[in-house]
Amino acid sequence: MPRALWTAWVWAVICAFTEGASDQASSLSCDPTGICDGHSRSLNSIPSGLTAGVKSLDLSDNEITYVGNRDLQRCVNLKTLRLGANEIHTVEEDSFFHLRNLEYLDLSYNRLSNLSSSWFRSLYVLRFLNLLGNLYKTLGETSLFSHLPNLRTLKVGSSNSFTQIHEKDFTGLTFLGELEISAQNLQLHVPKSLKSIQNISHLILHLKQPVLLLDILIDIVSSLDYLELRDTNLHTFYFSEASISEVNTSVKKLIFRNVQFTDESFVEVVKLFNYVSGILEVEFDDCTHDGIGDFTALTLNRIRYLGNVETLTIRKLHIPQFFLFYDLSSVYPLTGKVKRVTIENSKVFLVPCLLSQHLRSLEYLDLSENLMSEDTLRNSACEHAWPFLQTLVLRQNRLKSLEKTGELLLTLKNLNNLDISKNNFLSMPETCQWPGKMKQLNLSSTRIHSLTQCLPQTLEILDVSNNNLDSFSLILPQLKELYISRNKLKTLPDASFLPVLSVMRISGNIINTFSKEQLDSFPQLKALEAGGNNFICSCDFLSFTQGQQALARVLVDWPDGYRCDAPSHVWGQRVQDTRLSLSECHRAAVVSAVCCALFLLLLLTGVLCHRFHGLWYMKMMWAWLQAKRKPRKAPRRDLCYDAFVSYSEQDSYWVENLMVQELEHFNPPFKLCLHKRDFVPGKWIIDNIIDSIEKSRKTIFVLSENFVRSEWCKYELDFSHFRLFDENNDAAILILLEPIDKKAIPQRFCKLRKIMNTKTYLEWPTDETQQEAFWLNLRAAIRS
Repeated sequence: MPRALWTAWVWAVICAFTEGASDQASSLSCDPTGICDGHSRSLNSIPSGLTAGVKSLDLSDNEITYVGNRDLQRCVNLKTLRLGANEIHTVEEDSFFHLRNLEYLDLSYNRLSNLSSSWFRSLYVLRFLNLLGNLYKTLGETSLFSHLPNLRTLKVGSSNSFTQIHEKDFTGLTFLGELEISAQNLQLHVPKSLKSIQNISHLILHLKQPVLLLDILIDIVSSLDYLELRDTNLHTFYFSEASISEVNTSVKKLIFRNVQFTDESFVEVVKLFNYVSGILEVEFDDCTHDGIGDFTALTLNRIRYLGNVETLTIRKLHIPQFFLFYDLSSVYPLTGKVKRVTIENSKVFLVPCLLSQHLRSLEYLDLSENLMSEDTLRNSACEHAWPFLQTLVLRQNRLKSLEKTGELLLTLKNLNNLDISKNNFLSMPETCQWPGKMKQLNLSSTRIHSLTQCLPQTLEILDVSNNNLDSFSLILPQLKELYISRNKLKTLPDASFLPVLSVMRISGNIINTFSKEQLDSFPQLKALEAGGNNFICSCDFLSFTQGQQALARVLVDWPDGYRCDAPSHVWGQRVQDTRLSLSECHRAAVVSAVCCALFLLLLLTGVLCHRFHGLWYMKMMWAWLQAKRKPRKAPRRDLCYDAFVSYSEQDSYWVENLMVQELEHFNPPFKLCLHKRDFVPGKWIIDNIIDSIEKSRKTIFVLSENFVRSEWCKYELDFSHFRLFDENNDAAILILLEPIDKKAIPQRFCKLRKIMNTKTYLEWPTDETQQEAFWLNLRAAIRS
């Protein structure tokens, strides 16, 4: 290869490498605090040039394949590193060695087939580590996490490849706030593998089959607080009391998320509740019950209760064979100790009376987002149902009558908190009956437009947010908290109706002001949220809000929620930052002085203008300034018309029916610009006149007595006076439609008067035989 060619090739390679490195670095956006964002930038390597100033680095969702020893060498102050969702298959041994301040590391969803403990040996302060979604089958030959004493969140495993858990895998970890293990295809779990972790607050376990579930449970039953089982098919689950020998269990909460049950496996799970006696709360989220509720032939007769479970939560329960489902009467006896039940978004339309009567300990019941109506509520809230129920939530069901709802709940003697929001009540009757101990009522988002005496007088908390209310005039002597945001109220409620009110949220209405006197009228008010209203920032309002230091302690959304809606020049500003001028705040005195001065000035100006034609000169000066902004002559490509026609509206018949017909229907046709037809709607008329003359080769003035008297024709003459006559061009064509007394032409148009004396103009003949010659002369004048 010739020397010159070789040199050129080497130079090209160096330039390409340098340019690539520059592009990589420029793909990062860093703020002054050292937070760098390289998310989704199509990077194929870690950008070069990273310094000690980088504290947070997000390189997730790229195409990075390799992490080298020197890539992050200078990032000694790095605390957060996100490398998730890349194509990383290799991480060199000392890649993270210099990251001694690293607290958060995400390597999830890459292509790591082997994990090395050397990656983490200097990460003493690491608190979060995510290794989910990689290709490794095990967690390595040696303990990965023995050098991570401060680790609190750990996520390991994958949905397909991770198959084995060994005894040494979690050695060195004594306490974890959250441990997530994704092991859908788990094939081997060595006993006591998780027992080395002395305390786990929350374990999230992804298992496809329940074969090894009990083995894992044996490991953690004495050290775990909260177990969450995900994406599991429990059809074959079987619980044996002999399988768990631990007596002291610490599990307090159990969640099943996206789990499938059968009638048989449900019974086995209930056995588990009884044996693991510490479980107080159970949740089923987005689960499926593949059965018909046939529990009669099973061993439920040997199970008296759901263990010590006090809180039961069911969300989005799917029952494919719902129309074949039994009445569940066999499980009623199990519910006697349950205190809190939540069944959301599960198409519940009825709680049978017998079940309600068995829920003897129930204190809280949430049936939100279901199909309950007044007819089914009658059966559910039957006599002796829910005897100790204090809170009932029926949000977003199918209730329509407020009067019937209150009457049906009279059986609930201890009910004090009722949430019936997001139902379509629309209106409120004048009177209603409610349980005698009612303290809290939520009627938000029910589309009601007025409040009546239907509300119980015993209320202490009332929520009527997001409705169509335009006033509040109810006397509620015990009300302490009022939530009435997102309505149409124009003023604060009358304090005399609410003598003990301490909390009021009234944001998002159309209130434009409130005063110190109004707030002082609420003697016990401790918290007011009134932001998001249309405040008129008057001097009095600003003086009150900005001058009261103690007010900030009452206004919970001060200062960001309070912005000016008027006056217009302070629109959008925070009330706290708004300042008005002296003239705005002392308007009476200023207006009086200014009015006197203006009156004298206007009087003097009027006299001078009348004497020296001042108004005309002002108009002409404005037109001249407008014309000065435009080029002297419009380029030919910008000429749109052959002629602009200036005429009086009184002469429109002659122009539109005679001249337009003769010129625009001639062959070849002329293109005329008429104000009535061609002016741009909404544009200032002076600009329309200027632009039309600029875009026309000629300007035709149809002169008549009407023309002289027309104000807008004078404007057109004024502009032509500057643009046409002063430029000494020949763009003006004068048509004398009728004889005009020259004295009628204003004296100030001296050049126009002179031109009419010296320049030939076309006269409209009354004799029809001479009109053809007139049109020929006019066409010739336009073409010239």
